[in-house]
Amino acid sequence: MSLLEPRTIGIRTRSEQLLQRAKQSVAGGDSSTMRVLPYQPALVIDRGAGCRVWDVDENEYIDLNMAYGPLLFGHRPAFLMASVIQQLQEKGSQLGFPQELSFLVAEKIKLLFPSIELLRFANSGTEAIASAIRLARASTGRRNIILFEGHYHGWSDAAFHQYHAPLELLTDEPVRPAIPGTAGMTGAPRDAYVVRWNDSAALSETLDRLAGSVAAVVMEPVMGNASVIPPLPGYLSTVREITRQHGTLLVFDEVITGFRVSPGGAQQLYGIHPDITVLSKVLGGGFPVAAFGAGARLMELIASGKLFHGGVYSGNALVLSAANAVLEHVLAKKDTLYPELNQRTNQLANGVKEILTRRGLPHVVQNVGPMLSMVLTTAAVESLTDYRAVRRHADFERYIQFEHALLDRGVYVHPNQFEPLYLSTTHRKEDVEEVLGRIDDAIQHCLR
Repeated sequence: MSLLEPRTIGIRTRSEQLLQRAKQSVAGGDSSTMRVLPYQPALVIDRGAGCRVWDVDENEYIDLNMAYGPLLFGHRPAFLMASVIQQLQEKGSQLGFPQELSFLVAEKIKLLFPSIELLRFANSGTEAIASAIRLARASTGRRNIILFEGHYHGWSDAAFHQYHAPLELLTDEPVRPAIPGTAGMTGAPRDAYVVRWNDSAALSETLDRLAGSVAAVVMEPVMGNASVIPPLPGYLSTVREITRQHGTLLVFDEVITGFRVSPGGAQQLYGIHPDITVLSKVLGGGFPVAAFGAGARLMELIASGKLFHGGVYSGNALVLSAANAVLEHVLAKKDTLYPELNQRTNQLANGVKEILTRRGLPHVVQNVGPMLSMVLTTAAVESLTDYRAVRRHADFERYIQFEHALLDRGVYVHPNQFEPLYLSTTHRKEDVEEVLGRIDDAIQHCLR
């Protein structure tokens, strides 16, 4: 289907029918709530290739979500598919024994993340974060952890707090107990406290108040779950300094930023080494794999068996064959890959800013490398530096209207503007130009 005309997307009758059928056997119609939000039009995707996807009604979309970030190389990259198919055909998907792929992938991760000396593989970022927190508590003998407003670390009892809490639940105190993220948690996450992001004074005061009891400070080094919010200048280095002063471990959740904002993630980009690192998303290129790693002394707790970590599918052959292909590609092409990705993302960010400014629509567009957010705001605001600012200024209703208009014009962005936009190596200059034309048309529709 051509995407040259402003409105090209036809009806989505089959999507609607299939979702209704799915709801008869799959709770809510899908196995992730974020894929079937109540304000999202019915959309069932049939296939993807490069930077585009096609729904079951054969409508074509330029994809700016990239499966929530893992697809750095687009949908079905040939080199990745070849690696996985070879593994399946010649060796198998799950062997149940130690295998060469395990250390081959680990060695490549260590080349890109010098803070990691030993690591373990897991099936998801949620699992890896839960294991990292357990490791921090076991190694320090302390119970408490500190989390941040707007930061998401998976849905385990260890860390799932109400990270998108309404403003009325957020006190003016520098620290507050974590609010359980869902029903059924019976008080979890326990021994967890939440502070504001980008506020080093609040973190310092919290560590003073909880002196000697905090095992870890757990953060996204670039906030990516409440729009894209970079750390303020000097913030991460201050966090690194005060955590060391308090004997508290620093955990970087690089599920999103790892291999995306730079080959070595946010810790390479900002020159800050955490004690424990969690990786996923880009690592598997669309296959479910994660890793957590640290210095050898910390990880010896796991190597010795004092701290349990396991899982039948952890580090299985199929996902490691995908990860190995991804990392080979990153290592071979990193000197050109990331500058080109940044160039495309800057093209999109600058184009969106120009359109929204020209159309008189208040907004904040922020990006760190090839992760970007475009937040429509209720009034003019210069920048967004923490979750409360996003919650206070974002125009959620207008953004949903905008997302629907974009969908009708063959561009997919997630309907929740907390979710970033992600570009891939398959988004060409011409694709971005096409997207910008459709954004301009969609914005005009929203202003009527």
